[in-house]
This record gives sequence, structure tokens and C-alpha cells, in this order.
Amino acid sequence: MPANEVIIKPQNNTSLFQEFIKNSTKSPSRKAQQNFLNIITSVADIIKKICVSEKLILDVNYDGKKYWQEAKKYQACFIDGGVYSSFLSSSAPFAIRAKSYIVKPDEALHKREVFEETVKFVGDLYDADTNLFDLSEDPYEDNQLLTKKKDAARITFETAAIVRHIFEKQKFEYCFLHGPLQTPIMPFSGPEFPLFKKNVIKTILPFFKIDESSDLDRHFINVYLSSINYIKKSKYPIFGIVERTGSTIYLRNLLFVAQRKGLISEADYDKTIGLIKRYKINDGNLFELILKDCQALKPLEVQKQIPSKAWGEWQNQMDSFPKVFVSYLRTNKNQAPIRVESLSYPKKLAKDFEYILATSKLLPNYGFPAGLDIIDKAAKIPSWLGKTAKGYYLKYYLNLALQSKDPTTITTALKAISDGDRKWKNRPKAGRLPR
Repeated sequence: MPANEVIIKPQNNTSLFQEFIKNSTKSPSRKAQQNFLNIITSVADIIKKICVSEKLILDVNYDGKKYWQEAKKYQACFIDGGVYSSFLSSSAPFAIRAKSYIVKPDEALHKREVFEETVKFVGDLYDADTNLFDLSEDPYEDNQLLTKKKDAARITFETAAIVRHIFEKQKFEYCFLHGPLQTPIMPFSGPEFPLFKKNVIKTILPFFKIDESSDLDRHFINVYLSSINYIKKSKYPIFGIVERTGSTIYLRNLLFVAQRKGLISEADYDKTIGLIKRYKINDGNLFELILKDCQALKPLEVQKQIPSKAWGEWQNQMDSFPKVFVSYLRTNKNQAPIRVESLSYPKKLAKDFEYILATSKLLPNYGFPAGLDIIDKAAKIPSWLGKTAKGYYLKYYLNLALQSKDPTTITTALKAISDGDRKWKNRPKAGRLPR
């Protein structure tokens, strides 16, 4: 046993928690921690050399007071979505919206800020004929499907909000989405995933000629692809901003390009990729070591969709998605860089990054665009509204059960309403039994 490792033998009168605290404070694995620090530092050195060689590091100008004298004339739009659906049943209706926060600082007070529900829908989103409610006997898989349906709905409505602004020829200096501008669609390619209802598509996507389309065109992947292609035609810059990232998309693509250019050997490429995977190094924690405050990485063109991982016949659609330009911007010396995505290489990169940086500096301790923070709070479906809606839905659910006159169905509905299932909170409390 190495000299610096200590094995603590628990005593009969001590708890696991006590021993855990003692081990954490008195004898942590210094070797393992030091090894991780050495590894991530060595990887950061390799990546920084590549970035310097390729001139990818960009210093972004920032003089807040001077900058806003000009930027206050800019009209910008910030978009985020909120969704609610009861987990009682995968057939439960959705309440979903995508809101826009439009701001032009130099306008008169009553016109300076506008909040609008750009797209919204309440009801059944998915076609009942293709919506599988009893996919498996495993409740985990059922909940996974419901989560996917909620994610697909939110993504669809957020992109539809951007589409609506473009379709209505609204003029912005910038448009920002809270989250990635393009999401990997592989999780939604399974055979169990339903189609959107026709009236949903008609409501949210004005450019979509639903009467001329096939049923399969109402699948999330095809709807999403149509929206992304429409967004790509925008005449003003549109960015997706990700505040926390566990992705390695920039790292992997940077290393791949460097290896093809001969900047690193194939052996070093394989070794570095192996270290990134083994130690779970991601873009965020690595570029935090490389970038200084007010520095950015120039965009790299990446392919987000991986056709080989798609189910069934979705490979052509995945190949049809445009590539994404991914970059990182350090907006705060105490925070990891934010990820910036666009569907085209920014025509005015320095100017665009300067605006993102300036709006992020308005939140000095957080370092994220203030407009996106505002719309994030505004777009969420309030918990009180969700609980109220769930209450009404449970009554409706019980009424349907009573009409069936089936004792088992009625019992199931009553359990749902009374929360009488086998749950943790319903377990017997610790303590003495009553005499």
C-alpha cells in the first residue's frame, strides 16, 4: 500500500457519515487529485498551443460606458420557452409557450421593453393515432419518453418563435436563444416517437404548408429541420447561448482539424482524446484555463448530427441539417466561458462578440447576457399554474374513470388523486410503535 494512502477501519460505535467526513478531511487521495490537475493542465497546454498556432484566440473590446452610447440604439430580441405537462400520464395535455423579450434602450420608457408570447399552445400536441401511451412495462422508459416529448415540444416552440420573427419581417440588430441553436436529434428518432397534430403545426409555423405535406412531415425531426433551414435565411445575426456546458464538441473538432493539418501527430491525437474521455474533461472547464476575461475563441464549423446513431430512415434528414459554428466567450474571470452558436460564420465577429460581452457584463457576478436571464424567468410556467392545472386534470381523469364503471380504473384514478401510491413519504415514520 502506498505510504500516502490511509485505510480507516470503522468502529462499531461510529457512523459511515462520520468516517466519510474524517477520510475527506484528513486523508483524501492527494495522488488522484494531483494527477487530475496535472492531466488537465497538460491537455490545456496542448490545446492552447493549437489555438495560438491557428490564431483562434480573440481579444474582445469592452468599455461599458463608451460602448452603450452607441449600442443603446440597437434593438435586440431574447427568446426562451417554458413547458408544463403532468407526469401522471403520457397522454396528458401540454401547456407550452415561447416568449420574446424585445428591448431597445434608447426608446421612450413605455416602448423600451416589450414582452410577448410569440407562440403558445394548450392542449394535445401529439397525434393520438401515433402517440404510444403504453410503450413498455418499465415506468422508467415511459418517463423517458414523456421527457423526450416535452423536450421536443420546447425545442420546436423556441425555434418557431425565431421563425415567427423572421416570417413577420421584424428587424433586430441581434436575436438570441437561451440554449443551443441546434440540438442533436438522435434521441427523438426512435420508432415510438409520435407526430405533431396538424393544428399544432398550423398554429406555430406560418410558413409550413401543412395541406401539401405528408403525415411524416409532422414528425419532430422534419418540423425541426424545416425551422432550422428557415432560420438560416435570416438577414440579422441569430445566436444560441449556452451558459453551462458539459460538451466536448469544440475540443474534439479542434483536435481533429489539428491532426489533419499535421499540428499534432496521430499518436498524440489519440492520447489526448483518450485523456479527455477518461478524465471527463469538457470545453467549459478546459477553456476556463486557457481564456482570460474578455477573450473568445473564433468559431469552428461542426456537425452536430451523427447519422450513424439515428434510428430507422432518419439518416438523410440528419445529413441535411446545416453545420453549426461553435465558439466560446469568457465574460467573467470567475466563471467558465459561455458557448455561442450560429448557423453561419458571423460577418462581424468582433462586433457581435462585443455586444454579447457587454450584455453579459450587465450581470457582473454571473457573466451571462442580461436579456436571456430576464426571458428565462419570464418564460417559465409558474409552479402554481402547473399545480392548479394538474388539479383540474386529475378531476377530469377521475370523472372519466367513474364513467367507465370499472373498479380497477376507478381505484387507479383515486390513487393518483390522493397520492396514495407506494412512495417514500408514505412509508412509516421512524420511532416507537403506538401501544
